[in-house]
Amino acid sequence: MRRIFFWTHFTIGLSVGLFILVMATTGALLTYERQVVAVVRNTAVHEAPGAKPLSLDTLADAAVAAGAVPGNEMTIPRNRSDVVKVAKGRNDTVLLDPYTGEVLPDASKGVRAFFSRVEAIHRWFAFTGKRTKTGEFIKNTANVIFAFILITGAVLWWPRKWKWPLVKMQLFFRRGLPNARARHYNWHHVLAAWAFIPLMVIVLTGIVFSYSWANRLVYAAYGEAPPKRSKAPAEDVIADAPVMLPMSVEPASLDELAGQVTDTFGNWRRLAITLPAANAAELNVSVDWGNGLQAGKKRTLKLARDGSGLIGEPMAKVATPGSRARGFIRYLHTGEVFGIIGQTIAGLAALAALVLIYTGLSLGIRRLIRMRKSAKA
Repeated sequence: MRRIFFWTHFTIGLSVGLFILVMATTGALLTYERQVVAVVRNTAVHEAPGAKPLSLDTLADAAVAAGAVPGNEMTIPRNRSDVVKVAKGRNDTVLLDPYTGEVLPDASKGVRAFFSRVEAIHRWFAFTGKRTKTGEFIKNTANVIFAFILITGAVLWWPRKWKWPLVKMQLFFRRGLPNARARHYNWHHVLAAWAFIPLMVIVLTGIVFSYSWANRLVYAAYGEAPPKRSKAPAEDVIADAPVMLPMSVEPASLDELAGQVTDTFGNWRRLAITLPAANAAELNVSVDWGNGLQAGKKRTLKLARDGSGLIGEPMAKVATPGSRARGFIRYLHTGEVFGIIGQTIAGLAALAALVLIYTGLSLGIRRLIRMRKSAKA
């Protein structure tokens, strides 16, 4: 039985190794995409000596001057020297200088284009142009086969006898090995042991994105059907009438209202302020104390614009259990659901996969050469 597992592992590893190598390399490159984009984007801000960030009301006026309207979101980072983002639509974002209120060019445009291409290769093998059915099929198939490689590899790795000297050789890197073959053998087994769990998580969550049946299973586990992508026509949506502020009451400043939020959530990282109408009596503010992707670390608050305080309780984003599970799986794939530590583990797992494929191909090709020489002899 072990021989069957070996030759299965050997054959499919050689067959799809290069495809998995591409997926591992691009996955490793995407590890810190969000952080890199944010750092590069903030290079557009040039802080003058002694300059102080503008007030939130002044920034809101600058956002309106840049084309924003009530209902659009203005995101304020905790580090007030970073750019201020104003979302005018799903794909329409304006960046403001926090010191002048001027519209900034997106300094991260080139970096985002690079990561966009890397992601297209990672998801669809789209080295040029857009996604294709063929590239998507190859990637999805290679991902499933990689899961099978990991499982057969775990069976082969499993020691026949659990004695520490034997197990130790499979868990730790060894020095003084005589040749490349011995080193590759050692690296292959050690990395397979330490990276098995994160790689299985990455592969299985990737299957959920790749196949509609797997996506349906996630929702079916909670008795739900996947949501439809189609959006209801705008004329069928009836919005609640906004509450208006009495003419005799002067609204509190946005800085004062934001201070009420930050006093409650001292560990905040960013505030998303929904720009209010001039005479609106309420202000919606979303506070995030995570990395922006962790649903459990976000709350939306409704504040009275007269400065009297919070209206109701902070609310988490409303979502069905199935949608929450699907969102968790989405960012479990990249590790971002656990913040920078999760990202790092996912990135190291991708690097481990790269080395595993390299050493596996090296060992496999060497075996084929030895088999050929033996056959000739």
